[in-house]
Amino acid sequence: MTILLLVLVLALAIGLTLRRRKRKHAKENLTGPPGGVPAFRIVTLGLQGSGKTLLLTGIYRRLQTPADRGFYLRVPHEQLIELNRWYRKAADVNEEWPRGTTRGELREFEFSVMTQVGADAEPVVKLGYLEYPGELLTDPDAPGSTAQATLLEAIAGADALVGIIDGFRLLQAHNGDQRGQLLLEASLDAMINAMLPVRSPIVFVITKWDLLDHLHPDENERLRMVRERLLDTPGFADLVKVHSARRIVRLIPVTAVGHDFAEYRDGAVRKNPGGRFRPSNVEAALSVVVPDILRQTEMSLDQATRAELLAAAQRRVRMGPGEAVRTLGAYVTGKAARILISAVGAGVVAESGLSLLLDTLGPRGYDPAEHSARLARLGEADRRAEEFVQARRRVVGELQRQVAVLEAKLPDSRLGGERWGDW
Repeated sequence: MTILLLVLVLALAIGLTLRRRKRKHAKENLTGPPGGVPAFRIVTLGLQGSGKTLLLTGIYRRLQTPADRGFYLRVPHEQLIELNRWYRKAADVNEEWPRGTTRGELREFEFSVMTQVGADAEPVVKLGYLEYPGELLTDPDAPGSTAQATLLEAIAGADALVGIIDGFRLLQAHNGDQRGQLLLEASLDAMINAMLPVRSPIVFVITKWDLLDHLHPDENERLRMVRERLLDTPGFADLVKVHSARRIVRLIPVTAVGHDFAEYRDGAVRKNPGGRFRPSNVEAALSVVVPDILRQTEMSLDQATRAELLAAAQRRVRMGPGEAVRTLGAYVTGKAARILISAVGAGVVAESGLSLLLDTLGPRGYDPAEHSARLARLGEADRRAEEFVQARRRVVGELQRQVAVLEAKLPDSRLGGERWGDW
């Protein structure tokens, strides 16, 4: 009897141990989204002093909390320290403006787009922004340096390019300053050379927009005036025309400091002691990137390949998320994936990027009853995967909504590509 009791106790202990291990293993398998986190690399093109550094700071300051968007940004701690240092220096009226990136420095800032997935905040998209000295676009590299080659390689492999147009140079050109006009043309020439051959989406951002407030009380009218000046610049209209054949090209005005914090005085941009540091519209420079990448990917395909993608998206809806992810490996080696690579490059065809594209091509409507019934049919791991799919859809949907708001507020922010219609 004693031996039997010992056997039963031992069997029970082994069973409990195995059950705990199974639960632990299942929990470990639930970490991370199905297919991985989609990651897109963005390169900003702008000369020294054009506002690239302050733009990054402003984007993070505006999006570091969820507000009513349902998502927020997170950066590695050492990058957070750097961004906060730039912010303190920029916002302090007793300090000089933060210095730009010095020659030889190349830094990539990684923004994780965080949102609620079930009970946890998780990254659903990652955006890498390359920070570099603007001279690398216009001046010969130092002997023995590989910085310029690294930058050109990053431009060629970027998922999106952001052209930085310095509002201060636009102001100088408007005032008839010949040097300002020449520097404006030099920056546009650098963008034309870098952007013409690429297949990735491009967007233009006008920094220091607050310096142009006096041009007209209506913001869209101001933007129209600036747009006409840019399109009159040799080569710029051709660049827009070439890219408009494949995608929407946008012109987004932003101020990284606010509309009353800086003023043009005595030939320089100076801080206003009584002004408030309030970045405006900087988040639009980030919001358009993911929808434009996905939109271009879809519109670059022929009808047959697009139909195949839509069919794959519908099949994924009927599958469990785990099974849907497992099917991606075979799909990536297929004809449609090869067409995708030739159309937009290999970056978006990584499993995580393709997964995001297929998720957004799926049904747009949301039926709570159907969703609950679907979750009830799934195992624990697939339920977690389904939560990630829905979270990604919510974030992309919110980004799309922000793009629609931008276009409603500033219709002239579309430089070209209208024939594709609305997203």
